[in-house]
Amino acid sequence: MCKKINLFLLTIFSVLFSLSTLVLAVDCPIPDTGQTKCYDNSQEITCPNPGEPFYGQDGNYTCNPHSYNMLASGIMVQDNVTGLIWENKTDDGTIHDKDNTYNWYDAQDVFIATLNNDNFGGHSDWRLPTIMELSFLVDRDKDYPSINTTYFPNTVSSYYWSSTTDAGDPSGAWDVSFYSGYVLYDVKSDDYYVRAVRSGQCGEFGNFVANGDGTVTDMETGLMWQQGTAPSIYSWQEALFYCENLTLASHNDWRLPNVNELHSIVDYSTYDPSINTDYFPNTESSGYWSSTTSWAHYPDYAWCVGFSGGHVGHGDKSAYGGYVRAVRGGQCEALTTTTTSTIPQPCVSESLYGEYSEQTELLRYFRDNVLSKTPEGQEIIRLYYELSPAIIKAMEEDEQFREEVKKTMDGVLQLLEKQWRIPIILNLLREVREGGNDGVGKR
Repeated sequence: MCKKINLFLLTIFSVLFSLSTLVLAVDCPIPDTGQTKCYDNSQEITCPNPGEPFYGQDGNYTCNPHSYNMLASGIMVQDNVTGLIWENKTDDGTIHDKDNTYNWYDAQDVFIATLNNDNFGGHSDWRLPTIMELSFLVDRDKDYPSINTTYFPNTVSSYYWSSTTDAGDPSGAWDVSFYSGYVLYDVKSDDYYVRAVRSGQCGEFGNFVANGDGTVTDMETGLMWQQGTAPSIYSWQEALFYCENLTLASHNDWRLPNVNELHSIVDYSTYDPSINTDYFPNTESSGYWSSTTSWAHYPDYAWCVGFSGGHVGHGDKSAYGGYVRAVRGGQCEALTTTTTSTIPQPCVSESLYGEYSEQTELLRYFRDNVLSKTPEGQEIIRLYYELSPAIIKAMEEDEQFREEVKKTMDGVLQLLEKQWRIPIILNLLREVREGGNDGVGKR
C-alpha cells in the first residue's frame, strides 16, 4: 500500500483518537462562576457586544454552567460538572446541622471520621474538600450566602474549612467565605463550618504542557494560558481590552479569565509566588485581574487572585492597577455570538458502521458536545470532513485498506482512557491536506 494511504490511515487514527478521548482530556472541568450579568465600573449594564467598552467580562461568556442533582432525598448533592458529591447540611441538631463548627483538626478527626464510620449515604470515603473544590461552589451572582440555596439550603454566610494547608504558614489552612466568596486562610485552631465531599479530587490542577510559543496548556482543564504576564499593570477595563485584542501564538481568541479559571493555576504547595514557575516564570505575587465582577452590591470591584499565597479578593476596577494573564479555550462560549455549523458529508464512520449505529452516534456526540466547543476542535471537524471523501474513495477501491481503517477505528473507540494531544492531531491533518489528495487510493 502506498505511503500516502498509510499517512491517511494515521490521520484517521489521530482524528478519531481526538474524538474519543478529548472529553477525558478535560479531567477536571472548571465550573462556571454563576455570573450572568454585566457591569461597568459602577453599575450593572446591558452585556456589551464585541468591540464595545467592557466586552470580554464574565457575563459575556458561559463556561460549564452550574448543574446539580439531589441524591438520597436531599441528604447529598451531586455536582454534574465536576462529578463531586457533597454532604447537605440540616437544621436538626445532628452531626450534619448547619450550626456545628470545628477547628481544622477536629473537622477531619471528628466530623469526617464520624461520617465515614457511620457510612453516611452508603459511603465511607468522605473527606474535607480542597480549597479549589470548595471555592467552585461559590455562586458569584449571589451573596449572603454566595451559593445556590435551592440545592444547598442551610448554608451559613460564613467561613468553611478546606483540607488545604497554607504553604507560607503550616499553622494555617485555607477557607472560603460563603458570605461573599473570599478565599482566605486562618489559624487551624479557629472554629469554622464544614461541608464534606466525596468522589474524585479535581482540586489539584497543573498538568501543564509548555507549547514553545509563549503559551502553556493545562491538560486537566483544556485551557491555554499566556505564559508570561502582560507588559504593564492595567485597570479592569484596560485588562479586558488587552486580552480581547491580544494575538499570541497565531491565536486571536484570548480573553480575561474568570475568577475560577484564574484560581485554577494557583499552586498551594508553594508560596510567593504560589504558582508553578517552571511553566509561569516571572509571575508577580500581587493581584491578577479576573473578568468577574465582585457582586451586585459592589459593581465597582472585580475579583482578583493574589499569587503570593493564593488569596481570592477584590480590587477597585478604576483605582487598582492589576496584573494580567490571558486565557483561551476550555468549554467557554461567547454568549453574544451565534454559531451555525453545517457538517458536510460523507462521513467515514457512517461508511464503516452505518448512519445510525452506536459507534457513529458516539462519535457524533463527541463532535457536537466537545470538539465543536473550542476553536481547535472546530478546525479538526473541518479538516476531518475535508479529508473524508478521499478516505472513503480509498476504502471503496481497496478492501484491505477498508479493513485496516475499521480495525483502527474499533481500537480508537476502546481507548477512552488515553490522553488527547491536539497539536499533534492538527499537524497530521495539515500535513495531509497540504500534501494534496492526488494519488490517494491509487496503488
